[in-house]
Amino acid sequence: MSKKLQQTLMSYLTLGAAVALVAMASPSWATQAPKTTYELGEIVVSAENNETEKIATLYTLDAQTLKDRGVRTLEDALVLVPGVYVRYGAEGVPRIDIRGFRTRHVLFLLNGIPLNSTYDGQFDPRTVPVEIIDEIKVTTGGGSVLYGSGGNGGIINIITKQGQPGLHGSAVAEIGQEDSALGRLSLVGGTEKVHAFASVGRIDRDGTPLSNHFTPTDAEDGDERDNSDFEQTNVFTNLDYQVTDKTLVGLSVNYQEGEYGKPVVTNYDKNDSFTKKEKFLRVDDSEGLSSQLAFSHKFGDVISMRGWGFYNELELEENRYDDDSYSTQEAKGAYQSKSTTRTTGGAIQLNADLQEAGGVTLALSTQNEDWEDKGFEVLKTDPVAYKNNEDVDLYNVALEYEVALGAKAGMVAGVGYHAQNRSSGGDEDAYSYLIGFHFDPVVGTRLKINHARKVRFPSIKQLYDIDSGNEDLDAEHTMHYELGLEQALPGKTLFSLTGFINDAKDFIEKDADGLNENADEYMFHGFEVALENESIDDLLLRLSYSYLESEDRSSDSEIHQLQNRPRDRVTFETIYSMPWNMKAQASLQYVANQYSYDDDSNQKRTPAYTLVDVKVAQKLLEDAVELYVGVNNLFDEDYEQSYGFPQPGRYVYGGVEYHF
Repeated sequence: MSKKLQQTLMSYLTLGAAVALVAMASPSWATQAPKTTYELGEIVVSAENNETEKIATLYTLDAQTLKDRGVRTLEDALVLVPGVYVRYGAEGVPRIDIRGFRTRHVLFLLNGIPLNSTYDGQFDPRTVPVEIIDEIKVTTGGGSVLYGSGGNGGIINIITKQGQPGLHGSAVAEIGQEDSALGRLSLVGGTEKVHAFASVGRIDRDGTPLSNHFTPTDAEDGDERDNSDFEQTNVFTNLDYQVTDKTLVGLSVNYQEGEYGKPVVTNYDKNDSFTKKEKFLRVDDSEGLSSQLAFSHKFGDVISMRGWGFYNELELEENRYDDDSYSTQEAKGAYQSKSTTRTTGGAIQLNADLQEAGGVTLALSTQNEDWEDKGFEVLKTDPVAYKNNEDVDLYNVALEYEVALGAKAGMVAGVGYHAQNRSSGGDEDAYSYLIGFHFDPVVGTRLKINHARKVRFPSIKQLYDIDSGNEDLDAEHTMHYELGLEQALPGKTLFSLTGFINDAKDFIEKDADGLNENADEYMFHGFEVALENESIDDLLLRLSYSYLESEDRSSDSEIHQLQNRPRDRVTFETIYSMPWNMKAQASLQYVANQYSYDDDSNQKRTPAYTLVDVKVAQKLLEDAVELYVGVNNLFDEDYEQSYGFPQPGRYVYGGVEYHF
């Protein structure tokens, strides 16, 4: 850990400990119903009628849902969300795609802190521990302009838990196949004015099991997937203090460190144009810190202000080795990269609650994205040292208005201006907007329509990469059109149907010479249908189907359907709570009709696959103890999401959770 990172972490933890001790020392405990959500972690806070959420496609996952599903890392929580596809590509890191858009087009937030890499815009969802999550809000359609630039594909907004009155806690211990182990400890406390939440968690996995149906190759003999180990430790805390009835301040800090392997392709053959040459890669050290200091203040019944400053830093040491011994770096192509990405910024929001006339929010934000990389690369026989350092500044101004149009309708309209100042090359600016309506003709029926323009600026990698960078790139922009129906049906059944068209322009891809250009045009269109039923007491049923057409409409393209975007996805989930304090959960995911291409635009269909997960939990000792067992990939499906990269087979686990 860098000295600067150590000092920052220690100062935050010292401050956190001091505030927590003040909270615990108070002789009077609050008796009001506890809040569980850290409200200062929200970027978009709607007016009383929540018109912004009513016109959008928004899926909310709460902490209980994550627990029922046996979620260990964040990507597991998202696999059943309509329109969301969790895939593991050539590097073994989970990627979150939304309606055909790649991970770099998804805005990933933790309590308002952007966690997307400043280098390539991607993120690793495993860095966020699930035990700290109170809600996950996933926006897959036209989202609020208050989020700023980015998020062309969607927004994943993680809101953490909050301290509660009294002193409480929980501890979890879990073991599974391949010598995997998990441990979590959380503490919750608070008084009438001060709330504190803290947790520490550890995941240690020697590797992931392959299906017993996997056919061994020269590169992979089966059983445990080579170089698939994963270790991570997380420490998290947040504190909030109600200074007065009108002023709230809060602090949140998340620290993580670990290491992991990147499994190699298993079927390399120089005569197979679809497979890739082996790369023996590891992240031998990963260390990060994100923090936020936030406040909210009401000036009266009409005007309120919210603001926050944040800092996010991630250090990675990645090594490419010569062979599967992962011990030498002497052959051509071997390298060591020690990179640091930093995001520093702040935001202010002014809100006017105009009562029946609606609400207006003005948002201003700025952030600096910095990337530093140093290391060596073996070009022929000798290592050559290198060092890079680039940064860009982002500025956002947005104005959004929402209003209820009588008792049955509502509207949201917003506009944003965004600018990117670059360390070299031409600066860039762009605009975004959103307009949406909903209409509830009768009780239980909602029609909604929205249209949005979103923009995403090129990443530092796309601008300044030594081989493919282009300093004169323009912003990517997408036009979103969405129409939806939500209908309550007899028998406690909810039905929803959403159709969408996303027209993507000026997308950045490499040209024939390997240089990044604003040359590609994509069209994503499809629909999502979902059913939820609770007609039987204590039984919840959820079913969804997502259909996606992803078209490459670039003038020089030789393909039609974009690769690794499945056309068809079906998900099913059931949760049953039994009278004797036992709960059973099962889910199914079916994925079909996705393709990959070689360099000559030849097409290969990825085989369809079906995954079934189950979990059973039993509470004991007046709910103080919970025992659970579960199985992922129950039927041991042998499947791939990328050619030559087999995914985990059956995985059995069990654990105990204690509440105090």
